[in-house]
Amino acid sequence: MLLIYIPKATPRHYYVFNHIMGYLGIEYSVTDDVLEFASADIPKLSYDKKPLHDGLHFHAHSLLGETSLSIFSPQIGSFHNIITLFPNIEETSALPFDVFSAVFYMLSRYEEYLPFVADKYGRFEAVHCLAYKNYFLQTPVVDHWIKHFAEVLQQYFPKLPLKKHQYSFLPTYDIDQAYAYKHKGFIRTIGGLLRDKFRANLRDYFQRFWVLLHLKADPFDSYAYQFALQQAHYLHPIYFFHAGTYGKYDKNASPDNKHIRQLLNTISQHASLGIHPSYLSAEHPELLAIEIERLSLSSNKNITEARQHFIKISLPYTYRNYIAHGITDDYSMGYATDIGFRAGTSQAFYFFDLLDNTSTDLLIHPFAFMEGVFKQYKPTTTKEILAAVAPMIEEIKQLNGTFICIWHNESLGTSRQWRGWRDVYEKMIALACH
Repeated sequence: MLLIYIPKATPRHYYVFNHIMGYLGIEYSVTDDVLEFASADIPKLSYDKKPLHDGLHFHAHSLLGETSLSIFSPQIGSFHNIITLFPNIEETSALPFDVFSAVFYMLSRYEEYLPFVADKYGRFEAVHCLAYKNYFLQTPVVDHWIKHFAEVLQQYFPKLPLKKHQYSFLPTYDIDQAYAYKHKGFIRTIGGLLRDKFRANLRDYFQRFWVLLHLKADPFDSYAYQFALQQAHYLHPIYFFHAGTYGKYDKNASPDNKHIRQLLNTISQHASLGIHPSYLSAEHPELLAIEIERLSLSSNKNITEARQHFIKISLPYTYRNYIAHGITDDYSMGYATDIGFRAGTSQAFYFFDLLDNTSTDLLIHPFAFMEGVFKQYKPTTTKEILAAVAPMIEEIKQLNGTFICIWHNESLGTSRQWRGWRDVYEKMIALACH
């Protein structure tokens, strides 16, 4: 048991202490009674502006004591070659930065509640975040900060048991379009043929014909290939399936289609299944319930996991909608335009609603890599891609975190625009598994 002195504890205090102590496996209690704290003969720490006469002390910034939002940017510091937030020069403080405010700022995504210039899809871009501007986006700083805190606890309270963690790898797949040509319905199929012919796109025109005549495999049908690699490496992935209505950014075939139902059944035999809410549902939240029900009925699965299509998150509204419709786990916490750690961590954490100033039961699983970043936003060679992701994987291993990556069925298929990406995929899996 660890006793923590806080003069006036708020929901923000409890949220961050629950996260850190829960991760470390430490039971704790909070007191605002100086006499109780002084008389306690158990491991204890104070979190305040000034130290008490007894116990370990951590200097507190004002952030956790606040109940509203302020337009500000934290000061940047450094400790053991790791970027820190909310640095201090208090000699009595066990760490030269406010580890609790720093963790809260990153996990709550505080900066995303402040005014920002959205991209054309309405998203908060990586280039606007504090981590990108200060060159620590590819570093899981929160995991380092918690490690530093744990080392201090072990130094002062060597008998205080801490929970052990192991590195894990979770591959995930977004199924935006299950097939390039197959099972699209008569009108969409004829429309596609006419469009290819009108644009003189003869390669795609004939490929579509060959696929429809069963003379060639659909270029997006990479499922057997995926399943074989997963089985070889004993992986347990999650597939996020698009179940929205056809539109400008929503192209998947309906899960009501019997062939799509068969695919869902096959996927369910190899992996977990989650919803990939449509682009349109981000603008019309009421559609989420319809899409969850549609996927659930077609797959005979209870759908509780989700990842936003286009990684289109609007805080806190996207997550409030998830909670309202029974989603318990989100996998959208990352950027569509860069690799790295959007919330500064490779570990799962609960969503804190800053507008309500309330912790929730929605568990967020951050991803660090999506292959589309290098296809759309950072075109580069396959060798450079692996050089970029390998250090992140190694660092996550050293911190006993979780490496989550996103791939799409089309990037692992046989389309000429994705030629060579299977090699990247296989090498990434080898790096992540060994």
